[in-house]
Amino acid sequence: MIFLLLLSLIFKTQSSVIEQVHPMRTGSMPGTIDISTAVSISPSHAVALCMFCPGTPVTLDMETGMITPDSIIFSPDLGMVLLIFSEDVFQEYQIPSEYLPGIGEALQIIGQELNGTVTVEGTIMEQYPDGAVLLASELREGLMGAAAFDDSGRFVGIITGTIQPEFQFAENTDQDYLVLYPSQIWYMWAQLAIQSEEYSGKPFGVIALSSISISRNRPSGIQLISVTESSTAWNIGLRPGDLITHINNIPVYHPETLRGLLILSEDTLEARILTRNQERLLLIPPVLQTN
Repeated sequence: MIFLLLLSLIFKTQSSVIEQVHPMRTGSMPGTIDISTAVSISPSHAVALCMFCPGTPVTLDMETGMITPDSIIFSPDLGMVLLIFSEDVFQEYQIPSEYLPGIGEALQIIGQELNGTVTVEGTIMEQYPDGAVLLASELREGLMGAAAFDDSGRFVGIITGTIQPEFQFAENTDQDYLVLYPSQIWYMWAQLAIQSEEYSGKPFGVIALSSISISRNRPSGIQLISVTESSTAWNIGLRPGDLITHINNIPVYHPETLRGLLILSEDTLEARILTRNQERLLLIPPVLQTN
């Protein structure tokens, strides 16, 4: 009885996440149609890898027919797009998870191609300094932009490409590898876009850029380009040149993540700052906004 119950729960989780993954058609060139993947994250929003230009026709294939988003939000910094519909069109959906699966964890990868849904299994091998995760997995058509779910059914990222790391895994030269863009990096951007959160209070007082390192000797993070004197950021001790590497012990890579946490968090945040190879901790009060 217990085995049958567990089996039914696993089947329910798998069928549920598959229903969150939709074929996305884009007309990138006259007379051509590209098939990729969009994932529903609210009743009226879906997220996808940015593989088309603004102005490109976009439709999703649903059981009820093809639907067209009413608007699209592009994030060039993250390489993501958010498809927005004026009505509720998705019955199955979930907010991208902030959970980062660990090395050795198995993921279910679901994508779309011309012949339908593609599903493969992947195992996490390594996380790179820029936050990307390497998966050992079968390589199939339709996995570019595919959604990744952990064994609990959490939406943990999107596939952004393939790689052959001969130097790291020379003993597995016949193994295929996929690159996962963890939702931990971009989930806050998605939440802000869905909620259309705006904050009209005092600006936080920073201008920042994403700083991605290709070396393990220097971490990636959010690089502060300027800090306004007498602003909240200045008063808590942030200065130009500071690199914010973690917030609440979670690695951060993009300014949009900082902005989202400042706007949505109700608690004081703890930031790990690196300046000239010296690390320190700062406390950031809640309900703020960056420039």
